[in-house]
Amino acid sequence: MIHPSRIQAKLIAALAGLCVAAAGVDALAKEYPNRPITVISPVTSGGAIEAAMRSWMACAEEIGGQPIVLVPRPGANGVVAANAVKLAPADGYTLMIAGMSQTTITPFIYKKQPYDPLKDFHGVALFGDTPLVLVTNTQSGIRNLKDLQAYASARPKGMDVGHAGMAHTSHLLGAATVAKLGINGTLIPFAGEAAATTALIGGEIQAMVMVAGTAAPFIETGKIVPLLTFSKQRLPRLPNVPTVVEELNDPALARSGWIGITAKAGTPQEAINAVESWTKTCMESPAFRQALERAQFTPYFVAQKEFGEVVRRDSEFWKIWINRLHISND
Repeated sequence: MIHPSRIQAKLIAALAGLCVAAAGVDALAKEYPNRPITVISPVTSGGAIEAAMRSWMACAEEIGGQPIVLVPRPGANGVVAANAVKLAPADGYTLMIAGMSQTTITPFIYKKQPYDPLKDFHGVALFGDTPLVLVTNTQSGIRNLKDLQAYASARPKGMDVGHAGMAHTSHLLGAATVAKLGINGTLIPFAGEAAATTALIGGEIQAMVMVAGTAAPFIETGKIVPLLTFSKQRLPRLPNVPTVVEELNDPALARSGWIGITAKAGTPQEAINAVESWTKTCMESPAFRQALERAQFTPYFVAQKEFGEVVRRDSEFWKIWINRLHISND
């Protein structure tokens, strides 16, 4: 007859073994990543933004030890990509390229909001910033903001301010600047920044908001004239151009584009932390920094803790102008 205490000891040993095995399985399940990762892109294939993202992927693959696959899901300025991520499991294996426009403008131009950037997604890290600049053409004779105001005041119809399309950053920020300056300005849409730039240089419009990196070569060759940058500090490439804070004493107008990585809300913190860490490390990679600069981004790291505040702050600003301009895609 087996003594009860010996049976009890065997049961305890067996349970202990099961606990150890379960702990081992749990630990393996929590290792991230243990399979390939998909990154959803809201932009079409090709171009500098994709090249910058692929540079990040190459760096992150080396650190994380798993393949990272880029899947373009263009359409509706981010809605298609965002919905693809929303439908995926919140496990850290589906990430998304987060652009400022797709994150803080697009969801608010629909009466029925397609996604909530703060509730549906968890920002992981920002890694690039795009400064913006207010410019005019050489023919106008405008060289500063006082000239701009005088030009608009001297003409019954005011002046034409171009932009790259409805609800584009240049549209919203152009409207905000016209209102701040108190000038009579008509907002003229074009099919993209390149078309608007051609119109500006040709004298069809008198002013527009441009990506600073795009504007710089035209400024350096004297084809367009910079009036101010929408930044809190002067830009290294445009050191003689005053900021919107200097000229208008309005930090709220200090706006820029940005790019980063986001994940579906509910993604395990372990995965979020890992991707954030990879991004921070990749910021030191010369290849990645050069790829960002070629895509007109200044390398600029923002951690996950501050990501949500950036989204909240920008969304509040853009929503004001979306509503004032009565923009709706419905």
